This record gives sequence, C-alpha cells and structure tokens, in this order.
Amino acid sequence: MATLAPPLLQLQKDLTNRPYAGGWWPAGDGMSHELLDLMHRWPAELPKIVSYAYLHEDWDRSEDAVPTRYRTRTLILVLADRSSCRLLQLPPDTPAEVAEELFGEATNHHSTWKRVDFVSTFRSPTPREHHVLNADGTSR
Repeated sequence: MATLAPPLLQLQKDLTNRPYAGGWWPAGDGMSHELLDLMHRWPAELPKIVSYAYLHEDWDRSEDAVPTRYRTRTLILVLADRSSCRLLQLPPDTPAEVAEELFGEATNHHSTWKRVDFVSTFRSPTPREHHVLNADGTSR
C-alpha cells in the first residue's frame, strides 16, 4: 500500500540526474504557487534554485499519444553553483501507487528505465485487460 501524497519532493543523495535526480509531485496545477512550494521543500544544504525550465521534447512524438492528464514532465532546475537538477514532475492527480513506482525509479541512479518509461502515469486496471485511451483520457 502506497503512503505517498502530494506535494512531495524526493531526491537522490548525489543528484546524479540518472535517470533523474529525483521527483516532484505538486499538489495542483498553479505553477507559480507550486514552484514556491518546491523552493520551500528544497533542502537547505543544497545550492539554491536560481531558475527553471521544462525540457522541450517536441522531437519525440511518442508523448503525443499520452493524454495530458497522464503525461509527466521533465523539470530542469538551475542551481546557484551552476549545476543542474533534472526532476520528474508528476501530474497532481497521479495515483499514490504509480507515484511510488515512478519515484522509486527516478531516484534510483542504477535504474535501467529510459525516458519513455516515465512518460505516462496511466496504468491498466489489470494486466490482462487491454485499454485504448481516447484523447480526453477515457478508455474505450
């Protein structure tokens, strides 16, 4: 049983960025408010966040098939020491069990997952059922 709930920030100890340096699960969609929350959760012993950007992934059309409500994002934080930190950002309504799975891989610098493995938070209700997602996120 998963015990995770948003808002949540989990980081690798050494911020290797392999595959991510960690994960961030905001409680809502209001980015200015949510980014302030992220900055308050940022560990004091790490360099401060000075700017951020989202990884622009238009070159990879595989994400186009994922409805927005299930699509994860890659948030790049630029830190005061000029290093960067790549975070997997989960949608606010991600189920706790899925967040636990994704955060476990995102914070594991030995993970063999690739970016495509992190693209969606959708999980089929049972492994044997086959669901096709409509553009609005409903299954058919």
